[in-house]
Amino acid sequence: MLTRQQKREKIDQIKENINGSPYIFYTTFSKVKTKDVSKLRNNLFGVNSKMTLVKKTLADIAFKELNIQNVNLKKGFNGQAALIFSDENLFNALTFLNTFKKQNKENFDILGAILNKEVVDKQTLSMFTSIKSKDDLYTRLVWSLKYPINKLAVALSQISQKSA
Repeated sequence: MLTRQQKREKIDQIKENINGSPYIFYTTFSKVKTKDVSKLRNNLFGVNSKMTLVKKTLADIAFKELNIQNVNLKKGFNGQAALIFSDENLFNALTFLNTFKKQNKENFDILGAILNKEVVDKQTLSMFTSIKSKDDLYTRLVWSLKYPINKLAVALSQISQKSA
């Protein structure tokens, strides 16, 4: 059993990690082999991310003290909770987490994320899983802007051909 002082230190450490990371994922897992968790932790370390196992109540207190709304690890989630703090590339960390989730379907879940102090729910986060990098995101953005312009150009071309 942790003393009140030890709990306060853990809460402060969680808050420090949250303040120091632009991207934070919160996950839950159960019945996952220790060697698999260690492998995930090592893979995340390779992309400047770190995984910390947390007590759900203490993490919820840290979120509340930092005014991060709509995150409640204790309510409705079974198993051990972990926070993944990523400094550089959101997509690399998310790729490792998503791969791990596919390998441990029933036992691991990505509950959501905090991206630049904004809470992102599980459904929204799942849209990011197909994006591999910032360059991939920019490419998709350019194509999504270019597509309607191309369609407009084709329509105008057909109209001008019918007029002639």
